[in-house]
Amino acid sequence: MIIDQLSEMMIRSGRVGTPELEKALSIQEETDQVLTDILIREELASPEDIARTFSDLLNIPYLELGEEFHLQRDEYDMIPESVARRFCLIPLVKEEGVAITVVMKNPLDMDAVDTVRSLTSFEIHKAVSTEAKIKAVIDKCYREEAYVEAGLQDIVDVEAAGKNGGLETSLGDVDQLIVHANDAPVVRYVNLLLMEAVRDGASDIHFEPGEHSCTVRLRIDGTLHPVTPPPKSLYQAIITRIKILSEMDIAERRLPLDGRFKFKFSGRVVDVRVSSMPLVFGEKVVMRILDKQSLLLDLEDIGFEGENLKRFREILGMPNGIVLLTGPTGSGKTTTLYSALQILKSPTRNVQTVEDPVEYLIEGINQMPTRPKIGLTFAECLRHILRQDPDAVMIGEIRDAETAEIAMRASLTGHLVLSTLHTNDATSSFSRLRDIGIPSYLTAATMRLIIAQRLVKTICPNCKTIYQPDAGELEWVKPIYPDAQDWTYYHGKGCNHCRNSGLKGRRAIFEFMEISPAIREMVHDEVDDLTLRRKAVESGMQTLAENGFQRVREGQTTIGEAINVCVVE
Repeated sequence: MIIDQLSEMMIRSGRVGTPELEKALSIQEETDQVLTDILIREELASPEDIARTFSDLLNIPYLELGEEFHLQRDEYDMIPESVARRFCLIPLVKEEGVAITVVMKNPLDMDAVDTVRSLTSFEIHKAVSTEAKIKAVIDKCYREEAYVEAGLQDIVDVEAAGKNGGLETSLGDVDQLIVHANDAPVVRYVNLLLMEAVRDGASDIHFEPGEHSCTVRLRIDGTLHPVTPPPKSLYQAIITRIKILSEMDIAERRLPLDGRFKFKFSGRVVDVRVSSMPLVFGEKVVMRILDKQSLLLDLEDIGFEGENLKRFREILGMPNGIVLLTGPTGSGKTTTLYSALQILKSPTRNVQTVEDPVEYLIEGINQMPTRPKIGLTFAECLRHILRQDPDAVMIGEIRDAETAEIAMRASLTGHLVLSTLHTNDATSSFSRLRDIGIPSYLTAATMRLIIAQRLVKTICPNCKTIYQPDAGELEWVKPIYPDAQDWTYYHGKGCNHCRNSGLKGRRAIFEFMEISPAIREMVHDEVDDLTLRRKAVESGMQTLAENGFQRVREGQTTIGEAINVCVVE
């Protein structure tokens, strides 16, 4: 009966014609095969057509299951691989411990539903997708270890004890640590975690020891997310494995250490920067994932648009002056700087950077790391760079008066200088520079542009839906945009793609302060920050809050997210 309804709905939707259906029915009478399989095999209907018809008929979701889709370990652990392949299904989401969603090729297969119900003791909710897409997820998730072997290659792995300078110590357990660090479960765990971090776009992996357990967290879109930790008994072996890869002294557990290694994943090289720090119950390790593929190098993709994008490009084309990016740690300043370097890069231009450390290597740019331990500070690097005939110089961060003054002198002598400064907004950069000892006349003479930047999380496109904010939320927006009650607002309901947060990905918002002659004169006269800010706003500067709420109006983020990262005046 349900097959008759399926056939009727396919004809009514235009997904299959009457002659094609009659042909499939005649084959079914002769062979007693499943009608949907015949339609696909005879190319009378596509798998997507049949899946979408099931979705319409049974009023269940149709899921695309794109390349980025991935099951969590606790999900695919619920159903054995043999069952998933036999019935062509995957478990999708646990709902408060009482129900799961099962994505099926054939949602009419009651044997499959009963089998999953008996295995999990959960209530079953159905969804539908195509056989090829479900099998691709099964291959990717259930055979993850095989993917690790194929995808994680050429790790810069110092297996030989003699290559690790710290191994010749008096600690009696060093040899035993090396043995445990190279055990298959430890190697597998580190490899799987690296793969998961790169796949999910994580920027950092945190290993944190407790007294009786340990915690592992991934920082994704600026937020830390706990993942399944190893047993505490394996913690030290895992830390030792990471230190061996990073060429760190595995015997030294009392001092903070730094290291680095590279590995290949899915055909690309990923750089990992490692930092260890001794805590009460062991060493905490943070691994910074530096994946070139995740580094946006297009200003439009970052968030620049309209007149601001046009003016930024024009200022980057100027022969001298200083461009400053300001904001707290993790606000995307480095990404914007690297994007600017891509614009500056040219066969006719000598571009030099000073960084601590060099995070991403860009072909065609001369990148120099600082080495404070041997006296090669930012200021010392700059002195030598200015003898290298640069056209443009990027300084990772202005931290002291010496670095700032050399940068400004370089600007006065015909160099374009890009750098970052830690301030809350654009106008407070001038008082910050005064505080570290830079004369206001020098700042006024050299500064061309200051960009204050923050990152707001964007709404997950997979579960984006319209909602009505409450009066309290609107009160934040109305003083800046009086028509805010007339906007259409969106948020994410939460889904597997966004870890049920409703937010996935980030984009930058800006405060774009171009130094006009009027602003330059006020800086020279050491006018206070508030007066400078008022003048900049009168001259057309859009504040961070205005730019953030503009992204809300465009449906890119939520009011709460904009408030979280902006100073709303």
